[in-house]
Amino acid sequence: MAERFVFGFVASSNALPDLVGSRLDAGELLAGVSAEFVEMFDDEFRGRLSLTDCAAEVLAGDLNEEHAYPYARLVEPLLTVVAEPLGMIHMALTYYLPNDSFGRWNPVLSAVGLSRLASLWGTANVAFPWPGGRTPHWPCVTRLSPTSLAEVTAELAGDWRARLNLVPDSLLSEGADPGLAAETRAELTGGLAVLAEWVERAAAPWTSQRRGVSPVDNSLILVMDGSQ
Repeated sequence: MAERFVFGFVASSNALPDLVGSRLDAGELLAGVSAEFVEMFDDEFRGRLSLTDCAAEVLAGDLNEEHAYPYARLVEPLLTVVAEPLGMIHMALTYYLPNDSFGRWNPVLSAVGLSRLASLWGTANVAFPWPGGRTPHWPCVTRLSPTSLAEVTAELAGDWRARLNLVPDSLLSEGADPGLAAETRAELTGGLAVLAEWVERAAAPWTSQRRGVSPVDNSLILVMDGSQ
């Protein structure tokens, strides 16, 4: 079954750009990355480019245009070690919301009064590792800046849960199946509750030993992966 996973991170605006050409040791930096991710990365590129070698190119600033996609795959493990991981939102049923928006949730978010969040959700707006240039399409990396976080916080302060309960089933399931719509509504409610917590945490002051986290004015970075 096709599904997506959205990973949340608190990071400064410079967390990723500062790594490019930093000359940090790739092996040391990635020591905290799970063996499962390393194996998945190495398997995907079938020995053509290891995770460590890919990171070494970025950290050296020796970028290869042919490695744009592996660099995009590098974002999640880099954030895992330099930013503060917040957790994961699982889009199982909500991956199948009956609309053609890339993020799937977007029309429903608009319907419940979260228009600013809807404009950001599933939007690839992080250029990496070419600053101000190439924005990877997939995995989809979205940055909610401090300004955006304030706007989204204001929206989430409203009673979006009550409005979500009033959304017609036709926005939630093909053929408006009442049972499936109810399950999808519950998954979306849970996912939005987690996202609201992430927004609150990202906007708050932080005391962190991670090199990519500032005491204040951090961003929320969302990495959407899984099925396109």
